[in-house]
Amino acid sequence: MKYTKKMLKYFMFILRLLIILLLTIHLNAFNNGPISEKIMKKAERKYGGKVINRFLKYNKLLAKIKPLDERNKLKIVNKFFNQVPYVRDIENWKQEDYWATPLEFLSRAKGDSEDFVIAKYFALKTSGVDTKKLYFTYVTSKERNEPHMVLSYFETPSSDPFILDNFNPNILSAKDRDDLSPVYNFSPSSSSPQTKPSQHSTHKKWEKLYKRVQRNKL
Repeated sequence: MKYTKKMLKYFMFILRLLIILLLTIHLNAFNNGPISEKIMKKAERKYGGKVINRFLKYNKLLAKIKPLDERNKLKIVNKFFNQVPYVRDIENWKQEDYWATPLEFLSRAKGDSEDFVIAKYFALKTSGVDTKKLYFTYVTSKERNEPHMVLSYFETPSSDPFILDNFNPNILSAKDRDDLSPVYNFSPSSSSPQTKPSQHSTHKKWEKLYKRVQRNKL
């Protein structure tokens, strides 16, 4: 089949449109900055008017912490998200284990420990914190006698991490959290985290989550 010049021009035009669309989606993705007005309107249609206020507060948070040092960013982000009520996935999503995007978490205004960790991770990432310092840490909560997840911040690769926990408002070093028994760390930004056989499923969950984040899943 021979292509005419007119057909080739048309194909090139469509290709350029697709490239622009992909770039636009990437630039408007949640993890690259504040929540856009377009996303807010979409969320309002799905969840109602109250969601706008939560999104505006989040955007205000990002603007506030942008110039701060990392320790203060941790403190403010941790406090901001810890105001959200904790609820188990089975009650919230009718699933045993669902990783919500930060937009879903803010829209529903409730979530479990993984949702808190994910939301804090992306807020800190957006504010400029090096994601190589941030780890998703699976632990066992001795007080609650159940599996739990916290966000660990390593100031240096060899330092004792600080723990951001939705059950404890204070950011303490891991050595001061006797109530937590560590299981393993997972680094979203690393291809070779501290692994265990059971971590394979965690990678899969992260990959699926990240794709939904890029699509601004509400």
